[in-house]
Amino acid sequence: WLQTWKRRRFRVVGPSLVAYNDVTKRAIAKIDLRKVIAVEDDRSPVLSPASGVSTRSQFDDDRLCGVEHAFRLVIDSRPDQDIVFFADSDNEKQRW
Repeated sequence: WLQTWKRRRFRVVGPSLVAYNDVTKRAIAKIDLRKVIAVEDDRSPVLSPASGVSTRSQFDDDRLCGVEHAFRLVIDSRPDQDIVFFADSDNEKQRW
């Protein structure tokens, strides 16, 4: 598990969330949002847009790394595929 954080710029392109390199401005990663089954926030599950239920009961504290304003995209019911994000403020996190 990665223990460091790096700020990335993202843009929604069709059904994907695309990360860009700050220097080259080239796409460096793509997340297929159609595979996201839930969003988890502040150790409480948020309902899945597809099913209305979450597949997990709460955040694993070790995965949050103690970062404020963190949330996780749960992808395809596989914990090794989850992606944790954080925002600079609660307002920004809500916009996500």
